[in-house]
Amino acid sequence: MNEGLLFGRVPITERYYLSSKSAEEEMNSDSPIDLEIALRKFHELALEDGDLGYAYWYEVGQLLKRAAGMQAQIDALSKELEQCRSRLSKAD
Repeated sequence: MNEGLLFGRVPITERYYLSSKSAEEEMNSDSPIDLEIALRKFHELALEDGDLGYAYWYEVGQLLKRAAGMQAQIDALSKELEQCRSRLSKAD
């Protein structure tokens, strides 16, 4: 029986895929982690662990995506700070 029909869930790969695109796009190209591969692995683990494991690995995936977004923000702010410092040093 299809668990998605029973529990009214969208398949995890679809849900991860749709919701991970923005975080994945925000990650730098020099990032050592391929977000899509990690999320696929979490999906495999979720299927092996049943409902409790599913919930756990889903939350781990959400944390990973938020961390990727935060890293992108840190990188953007660092770049902006460097530009501000550059302007200030030119003004002096």
